[in-house]
Amino acid sequence: FEQFSPTMAAARLSTFASKVTTTLAPVRSKVVESYSKMMADNAQYVVTDAAVEDKLLKQWFFTKMSKIGPTMKAADAEAQLWRKSWDNRNSATVGEVSRMALFGAEVVAWFAVGEYVGRGFKPAPL
Repeated sequence: FEQFSPTMAAARLSTFASKVTTTLAPVRSKVVESYSKMMADNAQYVVTDAAVEDKLLKQWFFTKMSKIGPTMKAADAEAQLWRKSWDNRNSATVGEVSRMALFGAEVVAWFAVGEYVGRGFKPAPL
């Protein structure tokens, strides 16, 4: 092994930095070009007024907050439909039961596929 020298480490770091800079120069120019084009194409959406810019975050936040109430009402209505469907489960037709069974099988299949993919496409150990 070589003896550690701060001068030699600085020289190697400088060489590495120059190689990285020359390697990434074409990528950097493409990224800058793409960014410039995107900003030019969407210039109409850029807010330049500071007062309006200060209000934007609050407007976004409270707009999203205002959607919680209707979403909860819709979820409650959906839950009521499910409860009603569950209460009438004994009078379900064969078609409805088969559709429910098919849906359940699909959920199990997606779970199994997710497990398989999560293991890197390797079968489960026995």
